[in-house]
Amino acid sequence: MNKISQALKKLRNKFIRRIYIIIQARYKKINLKLGKDVLFIQKTTINGKGKLLMGRGVSIGRELGGNYYKNRSEFQPRYKEAVIEIGDEVAFNNNIFICCAQKVKIGDNCLIGEGVTIFDFEAHGTLPNERRKLGDKKEVIIGNNVWIGSKVIILKGAKIGDNSVIAAGSVVLGKEYPSNVIIGGNPARIIKEIENDKLFDK
Repeated sequence: MNKISQALKKLRNKFIRRIYIIIQARYKKINLKLGKDVLFIQKTTINGKGKLLMGRGVSIGRELGGNYYKNRSEFQPRYKEAVIEIGDEVAFNNNIFICCAQKVKIGDNCLIGEGVTIFDFEAHGTLPNERRKLGDKKEVIIGNNVWIGSKVIILKGAKIGDNSVIAAGSVVLGKEYPSNVIIGGNPARIIKEIENDKLFDK
C-alpha cells in the first residue's frame, strides 16, 4: 500500500469514527457537542445519560502513543446531570477513561497521557452497609495547559492549576493544587515549582 492510500485510509477511519460517536450519542440519548476538527484516532466509546462537550481541535488517541491497538478510550457522563467538558486543542493519548457523575472539566491545550483515569465520584459507599450505593461526588477541575502523565488516576474533588504537570503513575486525591507546579506520587504531592521564566521558552 503506497503512502497516498495509507493517508486516505487514515482519513476515512477518522471520519467513520466521528460518525460512529454521533450515532452512539443519538442512540444512547447523550447530549453531545463536538467542536471543529475533533479527531477520534483510537476507537472511542461514549456511555451514560449526561453531556459530553468537546472543544475545537480535540484529538483522542495516537497510533505511536503506546497500546493503540488494545482496548479503547471511553467517556462516560453516567447520569443525566453529569457533564464532561473538554476545552480546545486538548490531546489525549490512548486508553482514556473518564467517568462522571457531576462534572469533569478539562481546560484548553492540555496533554493527557496513555491510560489516564478520571472519576468525580466514589462508585461505592465507604461503609460496609453502603457499598452497593453511590458514594460521594465532587467535581474535578483541570486548568489550562496541564500535562498529565501516563497511568495517572485523578479522583473526586481534585483541582489542578494552570501549567502544572502530573507525573506518570500518580494518584491525585481530592484536593487543590496550585498553578505552575509538578506533582507526583501516591498520594500525589507537590514535588517542585515550575520557574516562571521557564514556562514559555522563546
